[in-house]
Amino acid sequence: MISFEFTEEQQQFAKVLRDFSSTELLPHYTRRAASTTFPYDAFAQLGELGVLGIGLPEKFGGTGTEDPLLLGLATEVLAEGDMNLASAPIQVGLVGSQLVYSSEEVQERYLPTLIRGEETLAIALTEPGSGSDAGALRTIATPVDGGWRISGEKTAISWAMNASATLVYARTPGTVRSAGVSCFLVPMDAEGVSRHHMLGMGCLPIGWGSIHFDDVFIPTSHLVGEEGRGFASVMNHFDFSRAAIGLMCLGAARQSLDEAVTYSQQRETFGQPISNYQGVSFGIAEQATLVEAARLICYKALWSREVDRPHTALASMSKWWPPQVARQAIEVAMRIHGNLGYSAEFPHQARYRDVMAYLVAADGSAEIQKRIIAGDIYRRGSTAF
Repeated sequence: MISFEFTEEQQQFAKVLRDFSSTELLPHYTRRAASTTFPYDAFAQLGELGVLGIGLPEKFGGTGTEDPLLLGLATEVLAEGDMNLASAPIQVGLVGSQLVYSSEEVQERYLPTLIRGEETLAIALTEPGSGSDAGALRTIATPVDGGWRISGEKTAISWAMNASATLVYARTPGTVRSAGVSCFLVPMDAEGVSRHHMLGMGCLPIGWGSIHFDDVFIPTSHLVGEEGRGFASVMNHFDFSRAAIGLMCLGAARQSLDEAVTYSQQRETFGQPISNYQGVSFGIAEQATLVEAARLICYKALWSREVDRPHTALASMSKWWPPQVARQAIEVAMRIHGNLGYSAEFPHQARYRDVMAYLVAADGSAEIQKRIIAGDIYRRGSTAF
């Protein structure tokens, strides 16, 4: 018999996070979402709650074994209060899961502070000329005595403006496509590193930006993972981050729908609550159905990872469709609220803009995800997952 129940421990953890999300995050979301200032205070609170250490080594303050389902659940619940802060467990998990393959020096320097919510790290993969074609990156890591010298440019990098260091993916001279790409830990205060803010329409506190590397020296100890295997490593970890991103968007959408339910029961026209009109109630019913269906795809992807079943295509499904479902659900909630839904004083417009970012960026566009899914289908000759 299939069970869709979370364990008692997972449910208790979700309750703690939901209480925190509704009392500490939600009341301040609209203000934070309109600012480019990173909310270090709230980020540190996530560290105190243990959210940033999910699946990371216990000796550095983490929970230990990778726990995709718990990470997804935490992200979904936190997004009900603040979608931007909900991305923190994903970011830290994605960075930390790669740092565990770095030198002891790097692990001891960065993992404890990441898990405690004391500093952030970025992931610098995307480049101006390659976009979602990450295998075409042109940033070069030239071997020199004692390490490498890195030169190149990364663009549209989340967390770029608040990170103290970044994971940089660069290729050795003469290599092509994914072969020869390695991952390096580069401190943002290293000589030759500069960054520039890229102001987007949403996700403002995340600090979207471009990073330039001008002959930056990186010691041998700052290699992350195997030399020449950096691309394969990050692609593997995207399989859990993509599903978590889907849940993050859906958590924000569900909160907007719940607010629309409450509002429609209170708002009256022609002597009765607008919830009595099918034009309102049917819209909520339709969006709730789509959100629940998209949610199940995300959790199936995370469960498949947990039990070591193939899940790359499911992860890509979780990345392209749920954000679209979320955007549509938030738009319906905005319309139900009328002019209040469009007002900057209410959170719907902020959620709408924040969700839009994940339709075009972060772990690959919708078109790239569909390419991955189609490739899997034709390789297996089946649309069953």
